[in-house]
Amino acid sequence: MKIKELSLSERPRERLLSYGPAAVSNGELLSILLRSGTKQLNVLEVAQTLLRECEGSLVKISQLSIEHLCHFPGIKADKAATLVAAFELGRRFISETSCVKEKAITCCKDAYRALIPMFKGLEHEEAWVIFLDKGHRIIDIQSLGIGSDDRVVIAPRQIARRAIELSAISLIIAHNHPSGNPEPSEADINMTLSIHNTCKTCDINFLDHIVVTDHNFYSFAEEKIVSPEDL
Repeated sequence: MKIKELSLSERPRERLLSYGPAAVSNGELLSILLRSGTKQLNVLEVAQTLLRECEGSLVKISQLSIEHLCHFPGIKADKAATLVAAFELGRRFISETSCVKEKAITCCKDAYRALIPMFKGLEHEEAWVIFLDKGHRIIDIQSLGIGSDDRVVIAPRQIARRAIELSAISLIIAHNHPSGNPEPSEADINMTLSIHNTCKTCDINFLDHIVVTDHNFYSFAEEKIVSPEDL
């Protein structure tokens, strides 16, 4: 049955408009994002198929790449991009609400709490940076790049240039290990030292590099691999 053949009270978009988003199911919300179905499946059935294959878990759907999403019936690149964008906005919203701008970062645990929403559930590596003012208050949190399942490349000069543009005094970088093991690799250590040296040259305080997993973290500053003067 096509969506247009449903009564107005059964159509996902009309239900949201009439009753608000809290009254709409996960499948209905996904169908609103997907917009249309196929000749065989209406958009609600496409959304329900996606949910069923992911065991009803929005977390599992959020972990799917655009390529993987395109394997589902009725989902091509444009619809997959819409879903990925929606979940990314959700992550950024959580980050903003869990870590208010201008809040001071006083220790590596504060930085971990500020960053964990960006990394939760990811199956690939990403790198992020927190820019801080002279009171270690957050100016901004920005993405540095997306990598593979075991590597992400970070450009030290890009970080320093952005810090200067924001008038940041200090910064903390972080990347995740999807494996669940936060111990840094030799490449992680070399990258950290390179960023530390670049920041020192630009008179920017490099406070820490944190390796994040869903349940714990590794702090280079805490382990004395980097020792910023003002920590």
